[in-house]
Amino acid sequence: MNAYKNVMKQIHASEDFKRKMQKEMMEFEEKEKRVFMKKVRISVGSLVACAVIAVVAFVNLNNDTTVDLTERIVVDHSAPAASAVVNIEGVITEVGEDGLSFTLDNGMEVVVTDETKLGIDGPTAPPKEEQFFEPTFRVGNLIGGFTEDTSAAPITAAVIYTNWNFENPIR
Repeated sequence: MNAYKNVMKQIHASEDFKRKMQKEMMEFEEKEKRVFMKKVRISVGSLVACAVIAVVAFVNLNNDTTVDLTERIVVDHSAPAASAVVNIEGVITEVGEDGLSFTLDNGMEVVVTDETKLGIDGPTAPPKEEQFFEPTFRVGNLIGGFTEDTSAAPITAAVIYTNWNFENPIR
């Protein structure tokens, strides 16, 4: 009788083991499906991101128009004469992709906005054709300007008086 009970316990234990293993296999398969779907979502998201980047790059490649900054210079001879304060000065070592931001040789990062005045103004100012101001910012140009906040990073220029390359000027 004792042997019979032992055999029955083994059979019962093997059935419990079988049920437990089936349950674990089902849970494992569900986890595998979730992991696969997560990988599919990541792959599709990456593909969409690459497509967006490619479209933006393609649009920017076809937009090679340069901004002529000299058109923004306004000379007002009725303004009062005074000495200009210069706290942005140096030689451009790097120009941003937008063409309106640059880094100077002293490490200062400068951004030119639509509100930035360009050129020299006032009753003693030369005509804009005679000012040392090139139509674009480029590496090697000497910059002289003013900002109200020299501690910002990057600095937003209030005025750029000079943008000139004395070795290789362009007009």
